[in-house]
Amino acid sequence: MTTCSVLPLIFSLCLLWRYSFLAFPVWSQGGKLMQVCKAFARVAKKHLPNTFIYFIVFVVLLIVMSANASSTSGKQFQVSAVNLCIFDNDNSEASQALTAYLSSLHHIVSLPSADRDTLQDNMYYYQIDYVLTIPAGFEEKITSQTTRGLLKTSKRKDSCSGYFVDQQIDNYVHALLLYVKSGVPVSDAITYTQNSLDDVPEVTSVSFSNTTKSKNSRMYYFFQYFPYIILMMLLEGLSPVLMAFCKPLMKTRISCGALPQSRVSLQLGLGCLIYVFLWWIGFLGIAAVIYGPSQLFSQSGCLCILNSAVFLLIATAIALLLGAFPMDYNRINMIANILGLGMSFLCGIFVPQAFLGNTVLAIGRFLPAYWYVRITNMFGWYANDVFSASTYWMCIGIQLLFFVALFAVYLCVNRQKSRQKA
Repeated sequence: MTTCSVLPLIFSLCLLWRYSFLAFPVWSQGGKLMQVCKAFARVAKKHLPNTFIYFIVFVVLLIVMSANASSTSGKQFQVSAVNLCIFDNDNSEASQALTAYLSSLHHIVSLPSADRDTLQDNMYYYQIDYVLTIPAGFEEKITSQTTRGLLKTSKRKDSCSGYFVDQQIDNYVHALLLYVKSGVPVSDAITYTQNSLDDVPEVTSVSFSNTTKSKNSRMYYFFQYFPYIILMMLLEGLSPVLMAFCKPLMKTRISCGALPQSRVSLQLGLGCLIYVFLWWIGFLGIAAVIYGPSQLFSQSGCLCILNSAVFLLIATAIALLLGAFPMDYNRINMIANILGLGMSFLCGIFVPQAFLGNTVLAIGRFLPAYWYVRITNMFGWYANDVFSASTYWMCIGIQLLFFVALFAVYLCVNRQKSRQKA
């Protein structure tokens, strides 16, 4: 996929958006055009440049990130000396021997402290890949042949390197325990273990390639950042249009016409549906060009598309609710940034959920984007989540409940405002 293949599509989408609003008033009733839809299109055009900037920036970033994922997809699961951090709290002959063995295989990284925040920060910035903590009493447990609580480990969840290190540690410990069980003193068992492992052919690189996962990693970026971009676009594009219809002058003009209020609401709702649907189709069109129809409309791709459609309903409901309260554009922009950025950081859109603390994740569960990201994690390479049909439909159902709740609040607000004016 090249930039030259995307530019014609972007140009076509620009033309589509330029003339698609002409289709709003096509449907007629008794020879009268849909004047409300026509007014909706005119107001939406005024705010189109603001939302289209988000669209263009998202497409450009998507191309860059997808190209980067393609260039590194062959190295995602390649293991050769990893960055290993060891905390030896036993400081015995056995623990020092294990440290020396791992030091001969991997790069040892020293950290000032072993607190959780420091370890997570260093893992997030790829300073370390694996953390081994040797508790006090390690040699005593080896002597007594106790394996419970022998070592504590922590590894990155987005790489197979940690599992390779796990295997190396297990081989060393099991060999050491085997010599101890046979009655060999610990000091001699350490020597025999080292000699036996030295006889094993050296493996400098292990590659776990997965073509399907590699392909999904490219498409993962599109669906991962979709909630933020669609929410920002609808809040800054759709909400101002709805607020324009809430202004007294606009309401007076509409009420002076021959259309009943039910017909006005129907046409306004139709305008919202067309507006949202066109943006969604535009995003899917870009994704089809970048990733190819075969990948986008594969089984996993269709499940992700359904997930995006459900979140599209949620973003629309939030935009409708915000549009029910008249305010200036600066306030809309402020609220949109608070909702968009806040939900993105708390729910795992910008920062993967694997790196978020338990408190942040607990808060994120009360937001719809959290359950959206739970689904994308099952298809992306960044998390260890395995696809589960029950989990998938549970997340879809929870998102639909969010939509029903938000839309119900919107209807209640509209009804309350109508009663106050009556």
